[in-house]
Amino acid sequence: MSRSLIEGEGGTVEKKNYVEGLVMGALAFTLWGLLPLYWKLVKAISPYQIFAHRVVWSLLFVLIILSARQKLPEYKRIVMEPKNWIGILGPAFFISINWLLYIWAVNNDYVIESSLGYFINPLVLTLFGAIFYRERLNKLQLIGIGLATTGVILKSFSYGRVPYIALVLAISFAIYGLLKKKSNLDSLNGLGFETLVIGIPSLIYLTFTELHGNGLAGNLPTHYWFLIALSGVATATPLLLYAEGTKRLPLSVIGFLQYISPSIMLVLGVFVFKEPFLKSDLGPFVLIWVGLLFFSYSQYKLLSLKSPVKS
Repeated sequence: MSRSLIEGEGGTVEKKNYVEGLVMGALAFTLWGLLPLYWKLVKAISPYQIFAHRVVWSLLFVLIILSARQKLPEYKRIVMEPKNWIGILGPAFFISINWLLYIWAVNNDYVIESSLGYFINPLVLTLFGAIFYRERLNKLQLIGIGLATTGVILKSFSYGRVPYIALVLAISFAIYGLLKKKSNLDSLNGLGFETLVIGIPSLIYLTFTELHGNGLAGNLPTHYWFLIALSGVATATPLLLYAEGTKRLPLSVIGFLQYISPSIMLVLGVFVFKEPFLKSDLGPFVLIWVGLLFFSYSQYKLLSLKSPVKS
């Protein structure tokens, strides 16, 4: 029995896992790119309530999946172990910052700036990969990074101010990705644990708003409960795909797959939400996309290198 390996400057990876990682990562970032459509759909309530609902319904959705897979006992053991709480606080904290700011930005007409944040994020991930995992990049990947970095810098300067929203989104999600790669928990238990940690204060907050007449009850149609409940599916599905993809791929590859999401967001911001986009803004984004093409071609070349090995 033999297995196909992909050999490149970044190391040797089993081809099956590599391809699975690419598919999972690409699908996760496509779903994330489409999320602004959903956040706009539920903007009748405040970003803080949307965030809290997102966390609580995500936790419920994950618990249902765990139950269906008969993994609830394992999840309970993880949650009951005190040392696991220390390890999960970091990912829970940084994903909370990212989620809340992203929802606020989309519903306050900062979709384009949010897309810039997720264009910057792969550069941060690549830096983390080099620092913490000593991942090496081939020439095509370096060219891609150089072009993308230039585009991001030019775009940042064109704002005429520090793009705080973009920077916080980029850094918070990059740290989350790094912490997830270091985690020993599987994707489902990890997400269930994260949403439990954030879900406790979120549920308290939602209960408080409902009791004081500032929630959904009495203010919005009954079907809105179903609409907001979908936030659990919309949140958990790409996160699970992302977590699985991260375990199968180098951080540098995950980083560049993420360009899918901000590209979709940019298109939505310009053509659907009609946010301002000047002709001078086009150049930096073109550089970023050309950089992505170089990197994508490097991935094609890696996939074409196979070496059968006895297992």
